[in-house]
Formats: sequence, C-alpha cells, structure tokens
Amino acid sequence: MQVRYQPTADRVLWQLRTAAGDLFAIWLTRRMLRQLWPHLNRVVTLASMARVAPHAIALPEAQAMMAQAARNRPLPNTDFATPFDPKPASLPLGPEPLLPMAFDIGPGQRGKGVRLAARETDGRNITLELSEDLATGLMRLLEQALVEADWGFLESTAAPAEPASASPPVVLN
Repeated sequence: MQVRYQPTADRVLWQLRTAAGDLFAIWLTRRMLRQLWPHLNRVVTLASMARVAPHAIALPEAQAMMAQAARNRPLPNTDFATPFDPKPASLPLGPEPLLPMAFDIGPGQRGKGVRLAARETDGRNITLELSEDLATGLMRLLEQALVEADWGFLESTAAPAEPASASPPVVLN
C-alpha cells in the first residue's frame, strides 16, 4: 500500500496492490479526508485497542492516551522500507483512480479489523477488509500525507492543548 500527496492535483492518492498484483487506486480529496479522517481514526483506534486489550474499558480521561498508544503500537508484519511497485498485473477499477463520493466505514468481519467501502457516482466501488495492522499502517501513511498536504485538520485529532493563561480571548471578525 502507498499513500502520497499529489500537489498538482491537491489530492492524496492511495494505491493498494494485492498479492496477485492487482492495483487499486483511490483519490482522496481534501473534502473527503476532512469527513473521513475522524471516523477512520476512531474505528482504527478501536480495532487496535480491541486487539491489544480486548476486554478493557478506557475511562474518558484515558481515551486520548489509549488512542495514541494504539496508533503508535509496533506493527511487526508491516514493511515501511520497501518501495511500492506501481506496475500493475491488472487494474480491476480501470486506468483512472476511483474518486469516491462516499465511504462506509466500520468494524471488519467478526468485529476484527476495519471494513472500508468507497463508492463513486458512476457505480464503481471497492470494499476492503483491513487487518488491525494494515488499518493502523494506513493511518500512519495517511497522517504523513496529510502533514505534507498541510490542509490544517490534523490538529483536531491531536491531544487537547494545555489550558490558556488568563489572557483575554482573541476575536476575529
């Protein structure tokens, strides 16, 4: 899997290669990622936490810390060092990347991993079942692409800042 910010298109290109060599490509626009990011973050975090501590219930005060630990956990079966091979054996979705108008996201089969379904207006679609490791790896790759894109919405998922001092609030008209 590869996730790259494409500055000329101002989009993120997510490419997936199957073991058989099939290549799937999906454009992720700023608007789509702004809507998808918080939900994907939550579902991937819950899947990762369920794998690490299946019966744990995090107190509200500890949820941000548990989410960060789940996102940063080791991924022993992933390889971030090997370059992605973009040469396809086949292109099941066609030569143009899918440009989804909607995503369905939720837990994978039997509550394990993450299920993502992307739909385009013309009927093309893809449904993916990602393991906890693949879903966490996807989040890390997306986060790197979002940092490069500098679209400004990653801060909304970061830990809350320390309370401000007693200075008056700043108001912009």
